Amino acid sequence: MPYQPSLNSVHVDAALTNFSVAYVQSEDAFVAGQVFPVMPVEHKSDKFFTYQLDAYLRAAGAQVPYGTEAPRGGLVLSTDSYDVGMPKRWAQDITPDIRANADAALSDIDQQVAAQVMRALLIGREVDFVTNYMSTGVWGTDMIGGTNFTVWSNQAGSDPIYDVDTGKTTVLQNTGMEVNTMTVAYNVHQALRRHPLILERIKYGGGPANPALVTPQMLAAVFEVERYIVAKSVQVTSAEGQPITTGFVVGNDVLLTHSARSPGIMTPSAGFNFVWSALTGVNNLGIAAYRYPMPQLGIAANGATERVEGTYAYAMKVTGKPLGYFLHAAV
Repeated sequence: MPYQPSLNSVHVDAALTNFSVAYVQSEDAFVAGQVFPVMPVEHKSDKFFTYQLDAYLRAAGAQVPYGTEAPRGGLVLSTDSYDVGMPKRWAQDITPDIRANADAALSDIDQQVAAQVMRALLIGREVDFVTNYMSTGVWGTDMIGGTNFTVWSNQAGSDPIYDVDTGKTTVLQNTGMEVNTMTVAYNVHQALRRHPLILERIKYGGGPANPALVTPQMLAAVFEVERYIVAKSVQVTSAEGQPITTGFVVGNDVLLTHSARSPGIMTPSAGFNFVWSALTGVNNLGIAAYRYPMPQLGIAANGATERVEGTYAYAMKVTGKPLGYFLHAAV
């Protein structure tokens, strides 16, 4: 037969210019910025006024005639403080040879590096959220699955609606404030979606062509809270260079809180995220990314080494311990 070129001889494999694969988590997977309000601050540390719990919960007044002194009382004021501490920083360098040798699919390498830097900081913030807020010993009440209540993965023996109602009652009775936010781990959310007591509540909300779906909005209605937040963030748990293992950042836990939607005078909230916005100067979230030259690390015809650095400056502060109710190991 006539000589024919082979398939491999007429094409040299190269990287696609319009396609690549990267595991970039959506920002809505992270709950650290959703549960409690952000309080932008000018300084690394400062104080704020607090009112004694009974200041606005105690009954008063007595029948006394005019011409005599009325019974009197007063406000008991104290102060608390926040301290941002050292800002969190993370950086990555782009050297001239990397920039010059990058394929077309990596032409936006600066944006890709910035996204990696900021996602690393967001995951770190999520880990801090668990340490500061979704742990035992933090809130007014801790309930342990298997000890204080039946775990919700036991569909036949558990009653998550009763357990949450108990928490809501506890917070209301102790503070006069209602739980308005329920934050759950992803595995907990999945267990609730399958729980027969939940399905029984919503089964009449759909039909053959439009089946009832157990959505976060539906669960917020079932548990009678304003916000039902699902923690979906994932982190690598293995050391760099080792086989990759992953896990959810938030364990199988549930946090019930009275959370203010925004900071203000005389505003109660189980927690606030104090962010040092004056340091970053870019926004009121205390987070920023910068790109700056590092010629001491290498310079070439196409420019100097550039560093992309992210900075996050925040303090996660419990400001109302009795305004939180924690269910640990719920599934």
